[in-house]
Amino acid sequence: MPAMAHEIELKFRIPAHRLADVRQAVATASAQVLPLAAAYFDTPGQHLARARSALRLRCEGGLWVQTLKAEGASAMQRLEHNVSVAGASGLRRPALVPGRHAGTEAGAALQRLLAAAGPGQPLRTRYSTEVQRTLRVLRSGGAGIELALDEGCIRAGRRQLPICELEFELLRGPPQALLALAARWVQRFELVLDVRSKSERGHLLAAGLAASPPALARPQRQRPGTTPAQAGVARRAEALRWVLANASQLADGPGEAEHRRQLLKGLRRLQALLLTAAGPAGADDGLRSGLQGLQTALSAPGSDAQALLAAPATQRLWLAALAADLPA
Repeated sequence: MPAMAHEIELKFRIPAHRLADVRQAVATASAQVLPLAAAYFDTPGQHLARARSALRLRCEGGLWVQTLKAEGASAMQRLEHNVSVAGASGLRRPALVPGRHAGTEAGAALQRLLAAAGPGQPLRTRYSTEVQRTLRVLRSGGAGIELALDEGCIRAGRRQLPICELEFELLRGPPQALLALAARWVQRFELVLDVRSKSERGHLLAAGLAASPPALARPQRQRPGTTPAQAGVARRAEALRWVLANASQLADGPGEAEHRRQLLKGLRRLQALLLTAAGPAGADDGLRSGLQGLQTALSAPGSDAQALLAAPATQRLWLAALAADLPA
């Protein structure tokens, strides 16, 4: 498997009543079915989980791959580095070697986390996944896009959590094509965007938690040499991350009052940032109007946040927000 610097993808939950239709749409004659079994590692202090990073060993059709993922610049992007483990095959899991990721941006992030953890914090298996993945590659809008239907479960001790999600990953070409294709599938199959990764849900399961904690605003540190335009994009991406993290939990349930409060704060922040964004005439106005409408609906007494956030109109709004900061 080739190593990659970045991964651009979107994940969606599939409503139970549309699962059979999604299976049929993905499992075409050219599709590939691949069994995946993975073990995820962290320190006893959960330093990787707190940094939204993941380190795993995964058996992919009999071959072992070590993967490191770390948070990227936006909700669509993550740092990723894959290393095929030479000489390892079959069901016997090879040893985890963090140094396999040396010399990469993700590897540097891992080194910082392990240094912060200290020598008394070894990496140990925290949870595992077993998935049947159905793969299909589509060409759309000048891009190659991989669809992956994952069905299986996460295990942590005696606890289990089902997995049923559809992933769109950009293999090559413009990210706009990925968003356009995802929008068509959202409309067709009522998909619901969920920015929580398998690793995040695995950490929650291992900790015995039913829900992700409310996502909070994070301070933005501007790197030297950053232009005002780049800084604006980074601020909007962070505001959207704040919004989508809370929206994902509320749309799936269970959610808390604080999830809704943080979501509303994030929506207000994102609208304010869009006022200063440069873009095609009217494009940001339409997006701000949509965000304002959602904010008003969520603020209404007795409103059903789960239904509002899972609605196709809201899913289209999220995709429009993700598209707003892509290069023209």
